Amino acid sequence: MLGLLLLSLVTGSAAPPPTLSGFVDAAKLMSMCKADGPDAEAGQAICTGYVIGAVDELMAQQARRDGSRRTICPPKSMTVNDVVAAVVKYSRFAATAQGIGAASFVRFAMEDAYPCHVRGGGR
Repeated sequence: MLGLLLLSLVTGSAAPPPTLSGFVDAAKLMSMCKADGPDAEAGQAICTGYVIGAVDELMAQQARRDGSRRTICPPKSMTVNDVVAAVVKYSRFAATAQGIGAASFVRFAMEDAYPCHVRGGGR
């Protein structure tokens, strides 16, 4: 629970509810994204696929929101490599993110990497 609190404080977002057992959590996703050794290519491919799917869903959710309620505003030039790099950059929080689902972790990373700025400052 401390990890959820710390992640919430760092990102300014409410902590998501604990995930269901059996689903990928943040630590497992990061272990795949940063895999090395003989299974590195497979782990990294799973990471990339997971991140692409999570971001695709996030962007669909964002598109249904009024512009002032969007929390992720990537540039039109964003690539798959940019997205995976943003999530991996956020991996420093994975160790304290016990119980946070990988999809929520991807959302936090995307909100941090590509925040929406509204007039008057802030998100």
